[in-house]
Amino acid sequence: MRSRPFLPVSKLALLGGAPVRAAPFRSLPCVDDVEIQAVTSAMREGLFSRFVGSNLPGTRELLVRPSAELAGDLGAFSFLGGPNVRRFEAEWAALHEVPFAIAVNSATSGLTAILMAMDIGPRAEVITTPLSFTATSAAIVAAQATPVFVDIDEQTFNLDPAAVERSITPATRAIVAVHWCGNAGDFDRILEIGRRFDLPVIEDSAQAPGTRYQGRLLGSWGAAGVFSFSEPKNVMTGEGGMIITSDPRIAEKCRLIRNHGEAVATMADDDAYLRNVIGYNFRMVEIVAAMGWVQTGRLPELNRRRNRNFIHLRRRLEGVPHLHPQRITHPETFAAYTAAFRWDEKESGVSRDAVALALRREGIPTATGVGRLQSDHPMFLRRIAYGDSGWPFTSTANYDPARLPVAHRVHDREYLGFFLLGWPNTEADMEDIAKAFEKINAHRDALRTYEREHPAEVRVYDRGRGR
Repeated sequence: MRSRPFLPVSKLALLGGAPVRAAPFRSLPCVDDVEIQAVTSAMREGLFSRFVGSNLPGTRELLVRPSAELAGDLGAFSFLGGPNVRRFEAEWAALHEVPFAIAVNSATSGLTAILMAMDIGPRAEVITTPLSFTATSAAIVAAQATPVFVDIDEQTFNLDPAAVERSITPATRAIVAVHWCGNAGDFDRILEIGRRFDLPVIEDSAQAPGTRYQGRLLGSWGAAGVFSFSEPKNVMTGEGGMIITSDPRIAEKCRLIRNHGEAVATMADDDAYLRNVIGYNFRMVEIVAAMGWVQTGRLPELNRRRNRNFIHLRRRLEGVPHLHPQRITHPETFAAYTAAFRWDEKESGVSRDAVALALRREGIPTATGVGRLQSDHPMFLRRIAYGDSGWPFTSTANYDPARLPVAHRVHDREYLGFFLLGWPNTEADMEDIAKAFEKINAHRDALRTYEREHPAEVRVYDRGRGR
């Protein structure tokens, strides 16, 4: 980083100084007249949901067709949804270079459908990370399987491959890898472990659409992947998700699970076909799909913006003492959903929470994790999900927090995240984050004193999304 001329740094806003930034600061959905026109057209045409949950003639044959072949005219109503849903699916499949994409009403539903389609559960153990939004583990439980949380790598914030391998038991049936903040981490090692132990790897790519890792798009490496379109993801439709896979058996079963598959089942079907085909409704509506199709066309540029902002911010923060960036294993394609760092309070003498509070008072929204690790939810600590029998938790699943020392240290005491990389932010906005850190570094002793005198104020959690 180039040396910068010394300038006097005003006192912290927390202590009465002027904040670095007064203007609102957040990432926003990138929406203009194109999305508005797509939604308006769907409404004028009466396209709300064209799914029909019954066994129309030809349905069975269509269930195994690639998404590109379903984008044409299938009639006014179809078991596979309306024209916007199928066009969105075809576009997403083409983008990610896979034959099958299945639109759903959320990534949570999508992950649940994948697990059920692969007959993982009941009571099967699924290895995953504790550092993710609760939907990852909730989907595993919804499929009546048991999450097994393993520790993370302190540098990538992703699954620690060695911890994954140590946690495999005869009950393990799959690995769900989360590309946290859009970072794959050492994903090739996770894939190798999956191959060696004959365990399918499922990708929670909610935060990584259109991102290449070692030349191939995330979501397409494992048995199946799932993406999220909730606000403020890289592609935003309000709510919604997408499954992708190259396996026609998974695609067929996911299409059944999405849309009341029991309605098309017959007594002639074998047991394997019928398993888990029960009355779910995970369908995406036409208006949402219309937005998603348009947003998919924006994704390359939106990802480039996030990558430019991330690279600029990382370079500007390289010299900040005690601040360590998440190690990104594909920086050239990293379209940051979140720019994440570790603050070393032991070295600095100031807690992560005090730094986060000071940043917020400077006008910089700052996240200190996801509230709590997935593994700390009462569902797991008290083994209460379905009824009062402890279903579906296995006796061998160990939810002792002491088993996850790195995850607890990183999340509870070190994690600083910025959801500020997306549209409409630019490198100039990243400068404000850097200036706020410069003020904190210049007044670290004063911040240390403030923390000692106001401990309760310092430890208030904030989701860090901005105004």
